[in-house]
Amino acid sequence: MSADAQRMLALGESGRYEFKRDAEAVSPKVLATLANWVALDPSREVAHLLVGVDEVEDAETGLVYGVPYGLSKGLDKTVARLQDVASKTRPIPVDIFIIEEAVNEAVPLLRVEVRPTMPPHFDDEGRRQTRQGRSTRALTDDELLRIYLDREAGSFAARFRHTAAELREAVGAVGTQVDQIGEAIDRNIGQPLAELANLAEEAGSAASNAAAAAQEVGYDVNKVERLVRDLQRIVQELQDDSLESLAARVARIRKKVWLAFAADTFERSSSRAEGLSRLLHELLSIDISLDEARNSWELRVWEDALSERQEQKRAKGTLKWWTAIVKEVKEFMDSPAYQAPELPDLRAELRGNLEAVLDDPNSLTNQFRAGMT
Repeated sequence: MSADAQRMLALGESGRYEFKRDAEAVSPKVLATLANWVALDPSREVAHLLVGVDEVEDAETGLVYGVPYGLSKGLDKTVARLQDVASKTRPIPVDIFIIEEAVNEAVPLLRVEVRPTMPPHFDDEGRRQTRQGRSTRALTDDELLRIYLDREAGSFAARFRHTAAELREAVGAVGTQVDQIGEAIDRNIGQPLAELANLAEEAGSAASNAAAAAQEVGYDVNKVERLVRDLQRIVQELQDDSLESLAARVARIRKKVWLAFAADTFERSSSRAEGLSRLLHELLSIDISLDEARNSWELRVWEDALSERQEQKRAKGTLKWWTAIVKEVKEFMDSPAYQAPELPDLRAELRGNLEAVLDDPNSLTNQFRAGMT
C-alpha cells in the first residue's frame, strides 16, 4: 500500500477524504459533492474517495480512522461500477482517476482522485452539494454563483489568451494595418471587458437567486465571447491581406487553376491543346509579386475564372473556353488594371417620375446607390 493511502487512512474522513466500504455506496451525488468541494476553493486541486475502507472510531479519543476492508465485488467490477457512476454526474461527468492499492495483499482497496470538470456538479435529482467536514450540505446561492463565475472566467480567459496570441502574430504580419487592429481591440475587447469587470456584482444584485444570477452571467460572458470570435475573424482577415499571405494565396490559386485545366483537357491531345497548355504553364509560372495591389487583383481574376468555370456545362471548361480565359488573363497580366465601374444613364431615368424612381427599391438609381455601399 502506498504512503499516500496509509496517510489518508490515518487522518480519517474530512472534506478532502471520504471512505466507502463498498462501491455500491458510491453514488453520483457522492462524486458530485467531492468535485464541488474542490471547485469552491482555487487552492484545492483534488478530493479523494477511498473505496473498500471501513470507518473505525477510537474508543479513547473518539477519532475516526480508516481500516482496509477489501473489495467484495472484485477489482474489475468495482472499477467498472465507479466509472459508470461517474458518467452519471451532471452537467458533464466529473473527472476520476482510479489508483489500485494493496492489490497483492489480502484486503485491496481503491483510491479515487475526483476533480471537477464543469461545476457546479449535480446528480439526476438536481442536488448541488459540497462537503462540510465528514458530512454534506447544499451549496448556498453565493457559492453557486462564485463557482459559476470562476468556471466562466476560466473558459473566457483561455479563449482570450488564444486570441491574444493570434493578435501578436497578426501584428507582425500586417505591418501598416496595426492601427486597424488597435481599433478592433478597443471596440471588440476593451469595452466589453470593462463591462465584464462589474458583472458579478450586477448579476448578484439583479437576481433573486443563484440560478437567475448564473443565467445573467452566462448571457454576458457569451456576449463577450462572441465579440472575441469577431475579433478573431478580423485578425484572420488582416492576416489574409498581409503581403506574405497574399503571395501564398496566389500560389495556391494558381495550382487550383492548373489542376482544373488538367482535369478539363487531359483527353485532348491536339496541337491546339498542347499549345494552350504551354501558354497557361508559362502564365502560371511567372514569379509572384509582393505588391499587395497586384496580388489582390490576380486573386480576384483567377477566382472569377474558376467561378465562371463552375457555371459551364458539367462544371467543366471546354478548350474554347480555356483559350478565351487564358487570352483574357494574359492581357490583364501584361497590363493589370481594375475593371471600371458600369455607369448607367441615371439622368434619363430621373427625368421621368422622380418620386416613383426614388421610392422604388428596384429602380436603376436605387440599385446603383446600393452598389456604392
